[in-house]
Amino acid sequence: MIRVAALPIDRDLRPLLVAMARQGIRHRVVEESGAQILWVSNEDESARAQELVQQFLELQAQGKLQDLPPSSDLRGYFPLKKYINDGLRAIWTAPVTCTLIALALLVALVSQLGTRLNPVAFLFYPAPSLGADPGLLSLLTVFGQLNGLGEMLRTLTPMLLHFGALHLVFDVLWLWYFGRMIEGSNRGLAGSLVFLLVVLVTAYVSNTTQYIWTYSSNFGGLSGVVYGLLGYIWMWQVIVPWGRLRLPNSMIGILILMLVLMEVFAGAWIATAAHIGGLVSGMAMGALIAGIHRARHPRPKMIIRASSIDADRNAETDNDRKQP
Repeated sequence: MIRVAALPIDRDLRPLLVAMARQGIRHRVVEESGAQILWVSNEDESARAQELVQQFLELQAQGKLQDLPPSSDLRGYFPLKKYINDGLRAIWTAPVTCTLIALALLVALVSQLGTRLNPVAFLFYPAPSLGADPGLLSLLTVFGQLNGLGEMLRTLTPMLLHFGALHLVFDVLWLWYFGRMIEGSNRGLAGSLVFLLVVLVTAYVSNTTQYIWTYSSNFGGLSGVVYGLLGYIWMWQVIVPWGRLRLPNSMIGILILMLVLMEVFAGAWIATAAHIGGLVSGMAMGALIAGIHRARHPRPKMIIRASSIDADRNAETDNDRKQP
């Protein structure tokens, strides 16, 4: 996330936020130190958002923009048109994310949320032999025992299986959030290819780790990949803090805490090994790719441009000080 502006706490930002929503600018407003802080998701949207902030401030200064009355229209809380536009736009900007979600929903429909497994039995993890003492090296051992493309794909396809509506909704929503962020971090085909590589690696490691841990193929879900994407973004913001991939530290902490709590209170029903395998492999992928990016693109001298409102405020302060 990129900070765009700090606005007074008592200022009605609804006209500004409506204009940003109409232009498809993803944004967030949080309260910090008695001010409203406006954040957007990437640099391209930051430039457009700053223009809108400037127009908003000018119109308010001229008295042409009045505060809106409290709204009771539910469309303000459920902007269906915006959701549809975001979905259509994501087909072009995040095709891998949309394809994975569509496949997961299709499998859930065919299997009736995991209650009819016969039609999707071919998606379960294969059953290679691990020997008497399986360990981390079994990740490579399993890969060496796969016979043909079919079994290789079956090490990935458990991510499409879901057992219950809550399981499906949790995974799909987080995949939608993280997937669009990673695919959109690089323009065009490059972002989708990097994202696909991360998904394939984290899916294989998370599924295989779960199989090694339980010696059973009775598991599934995108949660391992979701935690892999979390680890990938986490390492990116640590190694390339000026980059586009950023998450609030509180969000990272909550998801890690959820991982621990799910194991403590629902370990018998949760594929914890898959979550941990996905998280660790995602962190490794993030550290590797972010490290290469940092070596090739060192930190720029100026990465944050002062917003117009901050510049105006500083200028006014300086003028006040100069007056006798």
